[in-house]
Amino acid sequence: MSFAILCSLVITFYVVIWFFDSFFKSCMHYPYYAFLEGTGLKIGILNFTWTTTAFNRFLYRWSKNLTRILRKWYTCGYIFTIWIFLPFAIWTLLTFIFEHFYETIQISNVPEIKAMLPGVNIPASDFWVYFLAIGFSTVFHELGHALAAAQEDVQLISVGVYVFTIIPIAFVQMNSDHLNTLSVTKRLKIFCAGIWHNVATAFVALLLFFSAPILFNIAYETEIGVQITGFTDDSPLRDTRGLIQGDVVNSINNCEIKNANDWIYCLHMAHDRYGICTSAEFVSQNDEIMMETIRENDVVECCRKDDLYSFCFEYLEPKVVADSVLPGQYSCLKPRDMIKEKFTKCTESGGFSCPRGMHCLRPSLNNHTYLIVIERKDKHTVLYLGLPYDLHKTVFIDQYFPRMALFSFFSPSQFEKLLSISD
Repeated sequence: MSFAILCSLVITFYVVIWFFDSFFKSCMHYPYYAFLEGTGLKIGILNFTWTTTAFNRFLYRWSKNLTRILRKWYTCGYIFTIWIFLPFAIWTLLTFIFEHFYETIQISNVPEIKAMLPGVNIPASDFWVYFLAIGFSTVFHELGHALAAAQEDVQLISVGVYVFTIIPIAFVQMNSDHLNTLSVTKRLKIFCAGIWHNVATAFVALLLFFSAPILFNIAYETEIGVQITGFTDDSPLRDTRGLIQGDVVNSINNCEIKNANDWIYCLHMAHDRYGICTSAEFVSQNDEIMMETIRENDVVECCRKDDLYSFCFEYLEPKVVADSVLPGQYSCLKPRDMIKEKFTKCTESGGFSCPRGMHCLRPSLNNHTYLIVIERKDKHTVLYLGLPYDLHKTVFIDQYFPRMALFSFFSPSQFEKLLSISD
């Protein structure tokens, strides 16, 4: 389901309920208004609200039955929020402002704020995961305010849910006159209760998140790679010669991948420039270098303009008389042929050294382009010329493989996403 389809469904839903709302208000004026008042429904443009008093007595009874526990619970929340969470939030905000306005930051380190749009930069199938996570977090947040208010004998008028397009927001209405008669400390307990509940939710979600591989080990297998589950609409990897949904990725640039953490780590390591260990015999047989090389913006061009599959490689090893003689400092070679039999990487940290009889050849690329070698299980290797960021942001993966087809309808990754959003 794409973003356009999701938007169409949401707009259609609101158009339909707006039509019937307008129709009943004009044709069945009094009965319909009585229905709205009795149910607590209120319909607006791209939003609706549900308000009820049905939970008031239950909240009061619960708060009185757990008086001792709740008093200590919200006292801890008040202390934590005022003396730990608030200073940390202020420090984080000031640090962000200082770095953003007063420091010279590299492009890769600039703080980024991006809207999460189902079907655009997150899978549309995850819509319900985000909806449930936001809904649970906001309900549990407001439950904190409601119980803390009932604990201090503040009258609860009503509770409810406001939905704007697809975003659920819970709320609690309480008697402001009763609230204002309380001491500052008691009012702060009520105001801090929601944040305290969110902190507790995040802590529990964090524990469950790290325990997920153990909890689901019976039904799902892990540590065998990551599976491609989808792409964003603008993903450059979504190509006939690129990755395909269902592919199992085992390594990136010879960095072994067993789980989702390895995937992130290997994409980070993909920023390191490297060369490919190649024999002198291979170079002499496959070099298609032009008569003269061209240097443009610190990038050497030694291949024909119409050759889309060859790169200009630079010879990095110090020349030794005993070694096999290479044609020159630069060679025009096809990287796919270079890694066909075996992909051996040479890096700067390793002194660009290669096994005996091999030479280190590094592709001549600009500062914003990387040669990324993606090895798949039982399929040919994918070579991608671009940024590791493209894989991180536009390719969706799953580290869980169902042991039986029965479990393929659900992935623990969705459970982990629910927990990570709750964090």
